Amino acid sequence: MSYFSFYMAHGAGLGHGGGFLNRFAVTFCRTHKINYIPLTFDYMKQIEATDKRRPPPKFAQLVEEFASFLNPDAKDGSIIVAGKSMGGRVATQLSSDPRVAAIVCLGFPFHQQGKPDKHRLSFLEHMQKPCLIIQGTRDAFGKPAWVEQHTLHKNIKVHWFDGADHDFSVLKSTGKDQDQIMSDINLIISKWLAAQLSV
Repeated sequence: MSYFSFYMAHGAGLGHGGGFLNRFAVTFCRTHKINYIPLTFDYMKQIEATDKRRPPPKFAQLVEEFASFLNPDAKDGSIIVAGKSMGGRVATQLSSDPRVAAIVCLGFPFHQQGKPDKHRLSFLEHMQKPCLIIQGTRDAFGKPAWVEQHTLHKNIKVHWFDGADHDFSVLKSTGKDQDQIMSDINLIISKWLAAQLSV
């Protein structure tokens, strides 16, 4: 069993049961010798139980919930916190936790869709641990031209995934199917974790 555990939080509108995160989890577990632990926030559990949409609670509550989900007996530097979109934004707020070794964000919502003036860069200002953001070059929540205008914390590495949107769907012209996309994403994570943590 690996020394590290990888906690993955979902985005605002879809849990782990289908779509991107389901495919990601399957590929991750085949690729890495790391414990993969999907985290479902309480509001999403209620959505899945009732089949009725509801918004996420206040952001601070999500941060507290993510932190409470982590193994209280975990050794310092033994946890990787991660998330898709909103889940990644929540994960970035746990960088001061001594148990956290690194952070991985898939499709970080740098700003509201179509509203770059309403950005979320403040969430990245006090990054105390290495943080990898894998971002599609067609992501409407933060494209290269906008992101590269700003100076991010030195602990943050942005890897641009060519041709991908916020859900890592790519144009047919790339010739890549979803299996190849998942493999590519996991290879990026593997190389980065190996460099940062000797995983």
